[in-house]
Amino acid sequence: MSVVTMPPSLARPTGLGPWLNTVGVLVVGYWLLSGHTIEGGLTPTIAVIGCIALAAWGVRVRFPSGLPRDILTCIMLVGGSLMAAPTQGLLITTAVIAVSGAGADRRRPIAFSGVLAVVGMAIVTATTLLTQYSGIFLLGCGAGFALGVVVGYSRRQAVLAQDREIELVERRAEADREHERSALLADRATIARDIHDVLAHSLGGLVIQLDAVDALLEAGRTDEAAARVTAARTLAADGLGEARRAVAALRDPSQESRAADSLAAPDAVDHLLDAHAGLGGRTIVEGRYEGDVDVLATLDGPHRRALAAITREALSNARRHAPGEDVSVVFGRESSGILRTVISNRVPASVPGEAGPGDGVGGGHGLLGMRERIAELGDASTLTGGVQGGRFVVDVRLVAGAAAAAAGGGQA
Repeated sequence: MSVVTMPPSLARPTGLGPWLNTVGVLVVGYWLLSGHTIEGGLTPTIAVIGCIALAAWGVRVRFPSGLPRDILTCIMLVGGSLMAAPTQGLLITTAVIAVSGAGADRRRPIAFSGVLAVVGMAIVTATTLLTQYSGIFLLGCGAGFALGVVVGYSRRQAVLAQDREIELVERRAEADREHERSALLADRATIARDIHDVLAHSLGGLVIQLDAVDALLEAGRTDEAAARVTAARTLAADGLGEARRAVAALRDPSQESRAADSLAAPDAVDHLLDAHAGLGGRTIVEGRYEGDVDVLATLDGPHRRALAAITREALSNARRHAPGEDVSVVFGRESSGILRTVISNRVPASVPGEAGPGDGVGGGHGLLGMRERIAELGDASTLTGGVQGGRFVVDVRLVAGAAAAAAGGGQA
């Protein structure tokens, strides 16, 4: 991830800085040219050097950085330091401002302003030795240079802190965008999986129904053919409703489009088993009831929907790759609060290739979609699938009953 920040070379002076510097130049210039602070009056040398230092001060603030700014800083430092004693300390202001500006410049190490302060103080000392000024004057000038170093360092730290804050805000914004992008991709993957399952179930069933209709019409069994057409119409209508729901969720992921999801219905598994029988398939169901208790009643909504979606895909795979073969569906509750469901069918010799454990017969995305549904539950539920002993087996374990409620509470 790259964060775009404005380099120092492009940072233009903003706010009150340019105006304050302009006011400072005008005030110091007025006192310089009035001559009130100059013992013996304003001389041409003082006027020329002082005006050059003040002009450099006024122009320097207009340059963001670079060689021109460095040259103007040196002019301010040298001119102000040379004229500090003759102007009774008035022009030391330009030298101190030069040191402060150098300290705030992030292109230079902070020690650079200290070096300038030492150079300036050396010039002031040399010029002061030629006058009658005492050590108190030198001490005051040294305090001024020290103040310039401190102010420059403070300005530098304030700018660096502001840059870090801006960078942090940009990083947070980028992280939010990545999170939204990931959520969008996850939603699209979920919808793509739903559409895949719907098409495999409904269109695959329609092909079977239409093949049966064609065979019945050839045999003159029109009544049975008409019944098959009615069943095909119902299957198509159900598939169309599921497809519309998936498309609606794709257009607006925020809407609760799964409210009318047929897979979330309590009898979804029964409906799928009946639909499989209506398409000419045969299922052998074991362990569905323990006495008068339906083992599927121990599942909550999300786990019941996951089991229905997995059952739909397993039955679709059986019809597509093992037509005419019985499908075994075995339910069982384990002591650890797990509902185990094993769906299997014999793999005909006509199916090419030998899929190993965890591989899907036919090379589709069905088994991958099943695993994704289990992963979305976010608990101890698991799924394995593959060919075992000549049968394609889907073994799913779902957290059920009190265990599911505890898992849901922990996630909340």
